[in-house]
Amino acid sequence: MKVLFIKAQHFLLAGVILIFMLALVLKPDIYMESVLNGILLWATAVLPALFPFFFFSGLLIKMQVVDKLGKNLSWLTQKLFHCPGSSGVIYLLSVISGYPVGAKIASEMYQNGALTSSQVMRINAFASTSGPLFIVGSVGVGMFLNHTCGIIMLLSHYIGALLNGILYRNYQYKQETLNTPYVPKAQTQDILSKNMYDSIISILLVGGYIAIFFILIDVLFNCGLLSFLSLGISKIASLVGLPETISTGLASGLFEVTRGCLDLSKSGIALNIITPFACALISWGGLSIHFQALTFLNKCKIKKRVYFLQKFTQSIISGIVCFVGVLLFL
Repeated sequence: MKVLFIKAQHFLLAGVILIFMLALVLKPDIYMESVLNGILLWATAVLPALFPFFFFSGLLIKMQVVDKLGKNLSWLTQKLFHCPGSSGVIYLLSVISGYPVGAKIASEMYQNGALTSSQVMRINAFASTSGPLFIVGSVGVGMFLNHTCGIIMLLSHYIGALLNGILYRNYQYKQETLNTPYVPKAQTQDILSKNMYDSIISILLVGGYIAIFFILIDVLFNCGLLSFLSLGISKIASLVGLPETISTGLASGLFEVTRGCLDLSKSGIALNIITPFACALISWGGLSIHFQALTFLNKCKIKKRVYFLQKFTQSIISGIVCFVGVLLFL
């Protein structure tokens, strides 16, 4: 029975892939432009913002600087999250640089023997964040035309991540085995060149996912599937007294956060309503971000259902915190 279920999943996935390939053949001009837009976004915004952090954070890990800095934070991170002090450094680097840097650093430390799989899972609960440039600059000022909104979303996003980390602090804590002492592997290559290679491969993976998800979203819209999802969300929104126009932003934001926030900004809904939803979408991250992060985290033998649950609860918590912030300061 299990084998039949797996085969059915494979056939279903193959069918979906063939549908997308058929869409590319039927309208190559439209979807070539989608790929180009994704690559341009990656080349002009993501590459210059993330590549330096990928490179320098990799150097810090290979030189054991993260472990050494983390020793000063272990008293706090152990008490709050049942995680080693290095998790505090991972959180700070994630806050500074944004998705998916936290996942990449945690994955590298796991591969070096500095973290266990369950520790990586607990760290992901609070060290999976967006960066201030995107939240305040791109969304707050660029899309919502309101700097205060950006600051409220920024603080709510980071506070929500910390609260989410506390929520998962006991995940497999009692069952985990203690770390073996971290002994760096013998260097067969120059650290600088090896780190450059790893950083280039990582940033190319991110670019590939961005380009593919730009096609995915356009195909889903053109096939009417996202419109169908948007219609379902609008029905729910009307039942709870929210404007139905919020549905387009929420539907697209489930897949790609930038597009979701942009659609919310164009919805014509008051800022005090859409700001908490935008914060929730940023904390969720979108499927595009999830696939980028899972590219690194899959090496840590994590449970994907726990990963998605963590991102869902982080989204809810951050949205609630932002709602309170909007009531107090906007």
